[in-house]
Amino acid sequence: MRKINKTLYLRYLITALLISLGFLSSCMLYPSPEKPTLPPSLKEEISPTLLLSESITLEVPIIQPGELYTPVGLLQGESLLVYSSPSADAPTIDSIPATSINIKISGEPQIHGNTAWILADYNQIQGWVDLNHLAVQKGELPEDLIALGQLVLAALQSYDYNLLADLVNPDHCLRFSPYSYLAENNLIFCPEEVGNLIASDEKYTWGEYDGIGNPIIMTFPEYHQEFVYDSNYINPDTVGFNVEVSSGNAINNIADIYPGGVMIEYYFSGFDPQYGGMDWRSIRLVLIQDNHTWYLAAIIHGEWTI
Repeated sequence: MRKINKTLYLRYLITALLISLGFLSSCMLYPSPEKPTLPPSLKEEISPTLLLSESITLEVPIIQPGELYTPVGLLQGESLLVYSSPSADAPTIDSIPATSINIKISGEPQIHGNTAWILADYNQIQGWVDLNHLAVQKGELPEDLIALGQLVLAALQSYDYNLLADLVNPDHCLRFSPYSYLAENNLIFCPEEVGNLIASDEKYTWGEYDGIGNPIIMTFPEYHQEFVYDSNYINPDTVGFNVEVSSGNAINNIADIYPGGVMIEYYFSGFDPQYGGMDWRSIRLVLIQDNHTWYLAAIIHGEWTI
């Protein structure tokens, strides 16, 4: 049998021990990567079904006692379904058209599944509806104007400026204003131009940034994202039917520019409680009548200004 050199064997043991210690220390210096987490901004954009490990928090809209409500967040042709009890599994007893106004609600919201339900009363229709499809209503307008406003929002949400072009009067054209006050330097496009805006890479000067005065130089797709459909206005907190909802120090001069025009404002009261409502946003649509037909005349972005 071959004899083992004890000195050499000890050297092997010491070397193996040092190698092991080196490996352990390297593990301590370079830990295995942790499971990545999504930033809050991305979590808002991804369907909750993809975030299986994340807890889903249902946001219940704040009830405004004594207020009237109008349907929001419905697709074209949809109605607000009325259920016999606060559950989508309950029988439907009727429906409320998307252009309805003066809906009354009562009681406290009832949570079932991922939906907040509220007891609604409309034209002798009483039952439970999805609270997230109701917005506080200010003022009143005829159904055809409400439907026109909803059609404009649907076009803006889907970037369908060809549809929007069909809603613009060829003589008055369409004004874009980044802030509530309508200025002389607002850009105005006629129907044949409107349909091509969303695909254009041409840079325009849209006005000046509030507070700093720097020019707003953007392509139309960039302007659309920052000063047109920068929030989900198809499902707002409040809708003002020819009534100003937002507040700020900007003068509302719509009546001076469009006498006889009608305004619909879709408004969010704010997104982050720490700002106390100063992060409100809105979009105002100005509608004008020509030869007994109503057209879209202006799209006005609203936010807090200095």
